[in-house]
This record gives sequence, structure tokens and C-alpha cells, in this order.
Amino acid sequence: MTKEQYAEMLHDISETHKTGGDTAACIAKYRKRYKFAYIYNDTIFKLLFGTPENMEFTASFLNAILKLDGGDCIDKLTFVNTAVEGALSKKVISDVVIENEYLERIVLEVQHKEDDTYSDRLVYYVAKHTVASKAHGESYWLRNLNLISLQMFDGFPESRNYRHSIRLKNQENDEFFKKQTITLVEIPKFLKGGYSSDSSMLAQWLRVIDGLNEENPVPVPEGSLFARLQEKAKLSIFTEEFLVSEAMNMSDRLYEMYVEKKHARAEGLAEGRAEAIDILESLGAPADLIEKARKIAAEKAKESPSEL
Repeated sequence: MTKEQYAEMLHDISETHKTGGDTAACIAKYRKRYKFAYIYNDTIFKLLFGTPENMEFTASFLNAILKLDGGDCIDKLTFVNTAVEGALSKKVISDVVIENEYLERIVLEVQHKEDDTYSDRLVYYVAKHTVASKAHGESYWLRNLNLISLQMFDGFPESRNYRHSIRLKNQENDEFFKKQTITLVEIPKFLKGGYSSDSSMLAQWLRVIDGLNEENPVPVPEGSLFARLQEKAKLSIFTEEFLVSEAMNMSDRLYEMYVEKKHARAEGLAEGRAEAIDILESLGAPADLIEKARKIAAEKAKESPSEL
């Protein structure tokens, strides 16, 4: 399921539940229509990558993102409280937080929306988790911290890279402090950017997850970690109680935001196509070219935006 499809399903379940309808039948309808849940949904993601029973998924995914191999690989990990309290500052709740055998902390975040405070928020998260993971005592000694942001937008749109490692550096590009790292993974850039030759483990993970979200699972070896993920991500695995709870927690306003964004994108595309035709006419383009542009615009207008 895509993000929009998952949101529409939860909205339908919520409305059915509120009106005393048959939620089991409602859920069965979607299980017939879709085979997999939307992986990047906050709750689904936490269940698949933030629980001890799925520790193998988490370790492999983190090793892939951080480019760890051999003796550097994360082998033993512990899930810690995702909430970082603050008596005099804003509370932070992350998606997945783990510590390795050396008590070094890795924070995994899924960022769906870009706004003016997005980079401020990541730096704030780093500060909060740095303090939370500090060794007890008067010393200023800090443990390593890596905050990973899986992004549904581009943080560096001009860069060819879809993975970025960010640390404090001076004007000569020398690293000042190596214990705090922000790692950005720009998922849409990877999926649209022509990385078919990328055979890295991170690329494999992103393709497998995208295949589930698009209801087009990638062929994987039987019994492999990816095969087990495909089994765990099946919509049939999630109980009626869980889905109803998820649906009731999703506010009507959140659903409206999905719909508004979909319509806004469709309207923006239509306006852009109309403007392109006007420009062709003003430049005196051949009539057959203008007519062809009109036909393409009409065909595209019938299509729904494929993503939110």
C-alpha cells in the first residue's frame, strides 16, 4: 500500500467503527485489495524495525545505512526508550532508538514532511539524545551518536548522492567532532534517480521496501531476511484490533491533509500543462505540435497522482 492508500483505509475503518458498522468486513475488503501494509507508516515501521523480535531487520538495515561491514557491523543491540523527556525543554519522541554493546546510540527517524524547521528539528534531536546517552558523572566525555533520517523529500536537491553524512567541520573541511553524525537518506531521489546499478545493501533494502509499498514485491531468496520482511509486512498479519486502534488514532484532519495534498498536486500539474500549451501557441509552434500537447495534457489529467 502507498501512504495515501493506507490513510484512506484507516479513514474508512474509522468511519465504519464510529457509525457502528461491520469493521471486520471493512478490513476484509482492504485485505482483498492490498497484500501489504505501508512500511513507512510510523506505527508499522516501529513494529517492523523497533521491536526485539525483529532485531535482525533492524541490525541489517542500520548496517546498510551506516555502511558498516566486517568487525564494525552492529551485532548486539538494545532497544531503549524512544522518548527523551525535558523538564525545561521540548520532549522528543523518536521512531526507533537503539544502543550497541558500547552504549553508543543510534536514532532512526522517518521524516515525511519538509518544513522550515526540519533541519532545526534534527539538530535538536541530536542535542537531546546526546545528553540522554551521556555517561554518568562530571566528565564531559560523550558517547557516539548517529541520527538517521529516512526522508520522503530531498535535503540536498542539487547533489547526485541520495545518502549524506553530516558532521561538524572547519573551513578546511577537517572534522572537528566525530561523535555526532546525522545521516540523511533521500528515498524519493533514490527511487527516481536511476540507481539501477547500485548493488549496495542499502539500495537492496530500499528496493525491497518500495516493492512492498507498491504491491510489487521484489524477488528475493527464499528464507532470506528480505523474504521474512515480506511475510511480516502482509496486511493479513495485523489484527482487526490493531487496525481499528490505528484508525481511531488518525484524526480526520490528518486524512484531509492527505486528500488536500493529492488535489493540490493534481491542480498544480493541470495548471502547468495549460501554461505550457499557452507558451507553445505564443511562440507560434506548429499546430500539430500544439494538438499533440493538448492530447497528452488530457490523458495526464485522467490519471491520479501516483504519490503524495
